[in-house]
Amino acid sequence: MKTLLMAGLLGSTLLATGAMAQSAPSAGAPAPGTPRFMTQLPAGSMLMSDFMDLDVFGADNKDIGEVEDVILDRNGQVAGVVIEVDEGFGDRTVALPMTAFQMMPEAQTTGSVQGQNTNASSASRSDDMRLMLNMPVDQLKAAPEFDDND
Repeated sequence: MKTLLMAGLLGSTLLATGAMAQSAPSAGAPAPGTPRFMTQLPAGSMLMSDFMDLDVFGADNKDIGEVEDVILDRNGQVAGVVIEVDEGFGDRTVALPMTAFQMMPEAQTTGSVQGQNTNASSASRSDDMRLMLNMPVDQLKAAPEFDDND
């Protein structure tokens, strides 16, 4: 009986050791939590410096302003976009959540875009992109001015 118990314990120990050996990281793999370096811009991405001053267009394809600033939350995620709205007689700033906009390739903004879900992954340069507002321009004009409390 003792031999059977010892054989069972030895077998379970060997199985556990084998499982631990399989999950050990390989010598070439970075340790968990180690940052990975980026060597190029991922497809469909753009630099923040290219996003700044990007033209903003309404659903009717009319230029309504440009990106003035970006609001980041405490986790570094984009919480909102501050746009400078051109009102003809002066500019004012309005902030909206990123969900109020849609990034679109310049070539796909020749008609009305309201209600469309367009994938902008084919373009990555800011001069090839437009930021489209997903709300009527009248609603934007009625929006309160943004105060950044600086």
